[in-house]
Amino acid sequence: MNEHNPIAQLVNLIQRQWMEKTANKPALRFVRFIIKPEEARVYEGFCKLESSEHGSLPEVFVTQFTDFEDEDTYSAALIKDWLNTYEKSMALVEQVNQRALFAWDPRPFKQLLERNNGAPMDDVLLSLLGSFRNTLPQQHKQLVLALIPRQVSSTKAMKNWIATLLKKGIPAGVKLLVIDHVNVDHFAFQERQFPDMICSIHVPMDLQGAIQKLATTGNPNDPEIMLRKCVFEMGAALKDKDIKRLHRWGQQALDSTQRSGNKGLFATAHIMYAGMLFHFKKDPKIPELLERGQRIAKLGVQMKDGACLPLLVQFYGYHGAYAQIRRRFTEAINWFIQQAELAEQHKFSQQSLNAWYQAAELCRRKDSGRYYDVLEKGYKAGLHLSDEEISASIYIYLLRDYYDYAHAHRQHDIVQAIDEKMGRVFGNDWKTDVDTIRKNREPMILPLEMEQTETLQPQK
Repeated sequence: MNEHNPIAQLVNLIQRQWMEKTANKPALRFVRFIIKPEEARVYEGFCKLESSEHGSLPEVFVTQFTDFEDEDTYSAALIKDWLNTYEKSMALVEQVNQRALFAWDPRPFKQLLERNNGAPMDDVLLSLLGSFRNTLPQQHKQLVLALIPRQVSSTKAMKNWIATLLKKGIPAGVKLLVIDHVNVDHFAFQERQFPDMICSIHVPMDLQGAIQKLATTGNPNDPEIMLRKCVFEMGAALKDKDIKRLHRWGQQALDSTQRSGNKGLFATAHIMYAGMLFHFKKDPKIPELLERGQRIAKLGVQMKDGACLPLLVQFYGYHGAYAQIRRRFTEAINWFIQQAELAEQHKFSQQSLNAWYQAAELCRRKDSGRYYDVLEKGYKAGLHLSDEEISASIYIYLLRDYYDYAHAHRQHDIVQAIDEKMGRVFGNDWKTDVDTIRKNREPMILPLEMEQTETLQPQK
């Protein structure tokens, strides 16, 4: 890892805090990172780094992203994912064996998992962790299971699951690690419940400063560096609600990127500037920026500028979002449909599905006569997705809604196909699970917030 990289320095800070807080605590079994939501990627990066051959901590980290559905099935799901990951990591195991003997046998646990009759598998998971830890080389006799579920159906149930494992007895030399949020404390326990067994770590960090420093490092006359600086300055102006300063930096972004002659960069400046102004809904500059930026992106596509096609897809979404903000719902639906069709044409699957879902939801609330036609197109747009892609995308909502439509219209083949597909992904109670996920998810965010990070990634 590049030690001069500001994000790498934050990871190093987490590593130092980990060593300071967990050292010389043989009874420690459960560690809770307390973070701000925007810091999640940094901590996930820390866990992934320590789970690789590049980790620097003395413990062996294993990071699992297994969904938490309920406390009776989570241990079995973890065992299954652990065994699959181990099977796919044999090349790494061979590397370890070249340095020190490592002879862990997964077969007994695979057999126990296959014989599982639905009973909780907590004891089997604890046995697996102890077995794996005992086979580690002497210099790495500590094991950390880092749990970062992609989805959690109930934080209360997951806390109960953790408490059950702590009461049963997590093997010596094994720790569970979870990520919790500041002032929320989903997974906090009282010290008297589990004396000396629990530890909470909070690492104060200036993430925004690190991102800005990373993004603006380099030649200040480089138009890409200048654009990043302008975007950060626009963000600071927005935070201060200083519209004049925001316009000043927005214009500077346009001027510097126009001089570069780079159509993709010039179009990006327009979309970033317009996106910032979305927070001032009536600003007359917004439609001007969107229309001009879209023309530039179209010209860039014609000139074979590879950056301009995804930007053009984004512009359709921004037009739709702006029309929706202005309560011009028919216009917004048409823009989202155009975005979906363009994205689908060029195989941008996730952008297409997001646009179909936005169009369908807007039709459901504002233009019911078009709802099922749009919903069907969204359903068909995701038929090619794998189970893993489905579970991580907004397509689960399109499937859930189209299932109800197909069921009401006695389209039995479609009902059966969706039921089988979603049953593989979520289990027999998939409809309840998807409804719960949708109910608890955060409101849909503006295109800027979804795509700004990708657009501003520093070039390698």
